[in-house]
Amino acid sequence: EYKSYLRMSEEGSTVGFVHSNDLLVATNNLPKVLNRSRLVFDLIRSYNLNEELEEVEPLPVSELQLADFHTKSYIEALKSQSSLLHQNHHIEYDCPAFEGMFQTACLIAGSSLAAAQCLVDGDCKVVINWYGGWHHGKPDKAEGFCYVNDCVIAIRYLGNFYDRILYVDLDLHHGDAVQEAFYHTNRVATYSIHKLETGFYPGSGSIKELGTGKGNGYSLNVPLLNGADDETLHCVTDRTLYHLIDKYQPQVIVCQCGADGVAGDPHQVLITCH
Repeated sequence: EYKSYLRMSEEGSTVGFVHSNDLLVATNNLPKVLNRSRLVFDLIRSYNLNEELEEVEPLPVSELQLADFHTKSYIEALKSQSSLLHQNHHIEYDCPAFEGMFQTACLIAGSSLAAAQCLVDGDCKVVINWYGGWHHGKPDKAEGFCYVNDCVIAIRYLGNFYDRILYVDLDLHHGDAVQEAFYHTNRVATYSIHKLETGFYPGSGSIKELGTGKGNGYSLNVPLLNGADDETLHCVTDRTLYHLIDKYQPQVIVCQCGADGVAGDPHQVLITCH
């Protein structure tokens, strides 16, 4: 049974952030984003942001809880040292195997579940998880640096308490796996603003992807080309996202704030907003 792992840092504060040293160390050692978590956390501390927020510890997560979205065979691959199992579940290339994959996946999932639990309990109105947002992870394979899809796991948990959940994806890359997970339901609406060009990963997220069955009309994609600026994004969100919020009236919003579309990103191929 879940419980809040909240440590109050300021009386009356309603914004939390998920953090633990174990979570920091584990995500800091992810092969394709080495040292990023430490860099982000040091930046947060340099501005004293952590002193203004309520610190939330990740929840312990079991194999059964990962299996709420991921397949048993994929979870076994995360725990295994078998190169064949890894290949069968795309644990290679952009998602290479590393020591402690399963434990790291559990920590990441537990971090977003802790954020979700704080909202359910009413401990915080807003919870930030700088260690989460791994939106490409598929049920049966790793994708796009993502070994677990904490976004989907947290949303599915929130679905036990809310009937209308809005997922907003601001990453440069389309939030493909989250959209796929809720493509057939109207209880979760997904919105993604991203770059879409031939050959650009993951290659999905066109305006024609609207959902199916009960989910028809509950997936909204805003694909952009290189060079979109602040004015473009303000105009687009005014006409799409805010309209969606007004019509859908979500009870809770889960936002993936990937920063790779921000001006100055080292990739130099991205949307140029500040």
